[in-house]
Amino acid sequence: MPDDLDILVADDDRARAANELRENYDSGRLTVDEFESRLGEVNQARTAGELEHAFRQLPRKPPSASLRPRDVRWRSLALQYGVVNVIAILVWAAGGGGDFWPRWVLVVTLALFLRRAARHARI
Repeated sequence: MPDDLDILVADDDRARAANELRENYDSGRLTVDEFESRLGEVNQARTAGELEHAFRQLPRKPPSASLRPRDVRWRSLALQYGVVNVIAILVWAAGGGGDFWPRWVLVVTLALFLRRAARHARI
């Protein structure tokens, strides 16, 4: 575990930590001065240990409290499926309707969505 504290943190890690500090401030656990001081520590943190130090004496959310990678993948897949099909239907409608050819786009993209979803469900 001590080795984990030496891992370099990214801007996303610092942003999440800043949001978590803000929640602690909003709940009344920190004064304005404490919040600003710890926010400075978060913004200058280079390692996970330095980031953790900003949360001394504060409760921490478990890492799973944010969106899990699997949730993000499902949302991304569903969004891709929806966008492609909406575009196909808009093109069909702009062309005056007629034979509903987007059904083939719906079928093919649904098959691809299900295949990718099944693959991601195993990860």
